[in-house]
Amino acid sequence: MGYTRTPDGRFRFTPIAAALLLALGLGTVPAYAEDDAAPASKKDKMTELLDKLKAKGIISDEEYDELSGNTPEARAEARAERRRQATREANEVQKAESAKERYNGRWNNGITFATPDNRNSFNISGRVHADYRYFDENTAPSGFDVRRAYLTLSGKWNEWLTWDVTGDFAQPTTSVAGTQQNGGSILDVAWVNAAYSDALQFRMGQFKMPFSMEQLQSSRFIDFQERALMDALIPAKERGLMVHGAPFLGATYGLALSNGQGKNGNELNPRADTPDVIGRVTYNFAEALNQQARAVYHIGLAGSVGDLPFNTTAQAATTEARGYQFFTVGSFGGDNVRRERIGVEGALAYGPVKLQSQWVQVNYEGKNGTTEYDKSISSWYASLMWMVTGERYAESYRNGVFGRMIPIQNYTPGGSSWGAWELGLRYSQWDGSDFQLANANNNTGVIVTTLTAPNVVTKAQAITVGLKWIWTPNFKIYFNYVDTKFGAPITVTTAGPVERFTTDRERALTMRAAFDF
Repeated sequence: MGYTRTPDGRFRFTPIAAALLLALGLGTVPAYAEDDAAPASKKDKMTELLDKLKAKGIISDEEYDELSGNTPEARAEARAERRRQATREANEVQKAESAKERYNGRWNNGITFATPDNRNSFNISGRVHADYRYFDENTAPSGFDVRRAYLTLSGKWNEWLTWDVTGDFAQPTTSVAGTQQNGGSILDVAWVNAAYSDALQFRMGQFKMPFSMEQLQSSRFIDFQERALMDALIPAKERGLMVHGAPFLGATYGLALSNGQGKNGNELNPRADTPDVIGRVTYNFAEALNQQARAVYHIGLAGSVGDLPFNTTAQAATTEARGYQFFTVGSFGGDNVRRERIGVEGALAYGPVKLQSQWVQVNYEGKNGTTEYDKSISSWYASLMWMVTGERYAESYRNGVFGRMIPIQNYTPGGSSWGAWELGLRYSQWDGSDFQLANANNNTGVIVTTLTAPNVVTKAQAITVGLKWIWTPNFKIYFNYVDTKFGAPITVTTAGPVERFTTDRERALTMRAAFDF
């Protein structure tokens, strides 16, 4: 039975009957694992009905407590469950916070460790450029070379602070008393960058100055094995401070203050310690025309101005094959030297074809006693590149510089794909005819001759033909032929068993296996 009779003649429902009555009174009530999970309106109706049943004597106080879950045991179990739930929630919060700080490794053109939210990361990367150079005459020694061996640590902190420290372990050897001395590691770049936005960033340390498209393009991605003759006139890696960014679609700018003393060069003379001012602006019209997926219409303008100590020399020049050094100038005497540089650059790329050109002029002005001088060197190049396998140059262009070219299909030994192939042709000129063997004052910068190179060459032109085989985005092989014609015949005298000959050109075949990670 679902009820019992009391001594006074009333019927009392058993807990089972009361529960059934309660359910009938509430209608169809879903079961809940916990009281807190039931809607408040249902709980209120349940409590109201239990109160009525208790008031009418249908259920006792003990039955009321049992049905309402108000027994000491139920209250203890509810408290324990609440503690267990709070512990679970705290553990979940702790796991989520720990996950934000955990660095997970992955491959991203280098070994990258980053937090799940990608706000903090550090990267281990590097490059090796293993070269061979052959000269058909003895204008320079043929042989193998490790042109670059870089190891880089870089990273990001709180998303907007980035940094880079790179060492170069392939410094050239020197000869002392006929014995080869090993090269050593040397600082290549070291900088920290604060990116307040894409339009406004600050960088300080040793880094590439904002001047030349070809120089700003990493050696991992350059079109030919070596940069053009013009690169000798470019402010490359120097120590300083720069503000830079991309203020609007298609535009970039960079403005730097630097020592003007080249890589790893500090100011050493208090008479000429005013920083060089170096700047560059670029614009890509293809982005304004919404053609950036397949085309690049790039123009750029750069300039620099600064004072150098009186004993500074003008830039020397070596052939693009890194062979014969055909242009060397002695130091300037007298007062400080005013150096001004200007550069113009342009690039047109459509699909797999790219035309690129730059022109640079550097001017040295000063005074030695009563003798004033104003001498210039100018150089330019034009190159035509073709991705035979159809890759588009626009896909590698970003913020005023061309970057990594990714093959449509990587090369796999024994497979059907042969990676990407690129053909290139470049013409370069150098003109330093303002400098001669003698002038009104021999301390105002004159051509330097030596016993092994007793010649005066102020002009040169070079043709470079290049073939590049890109196996993967991280490995490529260069084949270059470089033909340099000097403005005047050079007389080369070798050491040891004396060999002396005269020629007006240098021909070289070069090769590079380039890997970066």
